[in-house]
Amino acid sequence: MRRFRYFIVWVVLLGCSVFTVQAASMSLDLMDSYDFYQLSPRQGPLAEQFTTVVNSPPSPIRVPQKRAVRIALLLFGDINAIDNRSLLMSFKKRMRELGIDYRLDTYTGSSQNSSDITPYFKIAEAQPDYIVMTELGFVQRRFLERFLRTSKAPKVILYDFASPLAHWMNHPPLIYIGFDQKKATIMLASYLDRQLPPDASISALVLPSGYLGYVRCDVFLNEMMKYNRRISHIRVVSDNKKSAFEAAQSLLKKDPSDFIFSCSQNISDGVVAALKEKSLAPNIQTNSWGLPLHGISDLVSRRVKVSVLFMKDDLSIALAEAIKMDLEGKNMPNLYVAHSTLMPAELDAESIRLMVQQAYHYSVELWQE
Repeated sequence: MRRFRYFIVWVVLLGCSVFTVQAASMSLDLMDSYDFYQLSPRQGPLAEQFTTVVNSPPSPIRVPQKRAVRIALLLFGDINAIDNRSLLMSFKKRMRELGIDYRLDTYTGSSQNSSDITPYFKIAEAQPDYIVMTELGFVQRRFLERFLRTSKAPKVILYDFASPLAHWMNHPPLIYIGFDQKKATIMLASYLDRQLPPDASISALVLPSGYLGYVRCDVFLNEMMKYNRRISHIRVVSDNKKSAFEAAQSLLKKDPSDFIFSCSQNISDGVVAALKEKSLAPNIQTNSWGLPLHGISDLVSRRVKVSVLFMKDDLSIALAEAIKMDLEGKNMPNLYVAHSTLMPAELDAESIRLMVQQAYHYSVELWQE
């Protein structure tokens, strides 16, 4: 607990002024799955076996439990947001199917860059068996490192984050669970290059330096350069709908583009809102990430040209299966990369329905409410 107090004092004293420096250094510390498997060859076969488990029907736990396993889950933003609800629904369902006796304590943080350390203090006091972190920024990294350096509980699971940190190679989390954001962005850029006219004008709303700024924004701009696609306007915005809405409004007034690249779903929400207000769709389009509640209607209206669809429920299934394998003492990988694909606006309603069913096969009812 003494080391945790040092963490509190350190965060309060340094505050937000170090976030930018930390984000920049973090981007240099990230590895993709290829680099990770090159450094740890035995991880590849383990990852393949684990993927088979995730894609298979549930097999109940085979070892007796002396007590309920304690899991601390830290969510960010609105706990009633559809992504958070989907995570909880699919995770609880898989845990029931596996027959694991567990206690889940859910904590919420306003954002990964917030200096409010209240939820971290509560997690440390609760002394769980597993900590599941759904975002990884400056504060979260510093908080988790003290647990990674000990063989005692709690064990750390990074959810929706599949870029291993080189700095943690000698004391990794139990498992990274997420998507290859770089690969998904390259896939998106290739699709847009094929679909947009050669003379199409493109603008981009990107994030400041940080994880998504590195694996999405920078990668997209680099890919467009490879395709000899000129980006006429690049605006750096905060990762929220309001900031993106105002930036998109400014772009639409001054020099409207044929396509506005959105680096995150929050940015996409802001761009779509601006397009709706100006009634310019489908003349100007953007992209989206995942499937927000209004995602299907935005595809149908052609305001969104294409969405990167993540097999999100597979992450929750992987989370449950990782805990089960750890309880059983089985060998397991330190990295699981789930599948992602593209969902173009040109698809018919039945094809979209089937893709949504595939991505959210445990929680699809949330999109049917």
